Amino acid sequence: MTRERWMLGGAGVLVVLLVVVGTVLIVSGDGDTKISVTATTTSSTIPPTTTTTSTESPSVTIGIVCTTPEEAAMSFIDAWIAGDEAAAARCAAPAAVAKIFETSGAGAQYMFQGCFGDDPALPDCAYTYEGGSAHLAVTGTEAAGWQVQSLSYVAD
Repeated sequence: MTRERWMLGGAGVLVVLLVVVGTVLIVSGDGDTKISVTATTTSSTIPPTTTTTSTESPSVTIGIVCTTPEEAAMSFIDAWIAGDEAAAARCAAPAAVAKIFETSGAGAQYMFQGCFGDDPALPDCAYTYEGGSAHLAVTGTEAAGWQVQSLSYVAD
């Protein structure tokens, strides 16, 4: 604490400077006037992510759920093409992941055709490639997330 006493025109002025945890308090005059300045801090949090570890591939940081059938289908096929089983499992049932990884996706030329169907809760998401197509049965909701349940192939 620092104290100084000054004389100005016969009237005494006491100045006290107090710094405690980011707060500055100034008292002037005969102790009648007080000014207080408080420093504030803000903080932010980073949204949580899930880290999945597989014994067959390195750990991958991924989002929680796929919010649309299209996102589920596209992330599933993109992960297969990249050879990343952990990423494919983010929005796909284990049986679908196992089936697609029976073959390598390296260099696959799949073209996304969209997700369609009479029942919006059970869309069929289709990819075409030279010589046929792949159909992904997707189930879920926007709130709970969408997942590829199975896949089938149709040859031309």
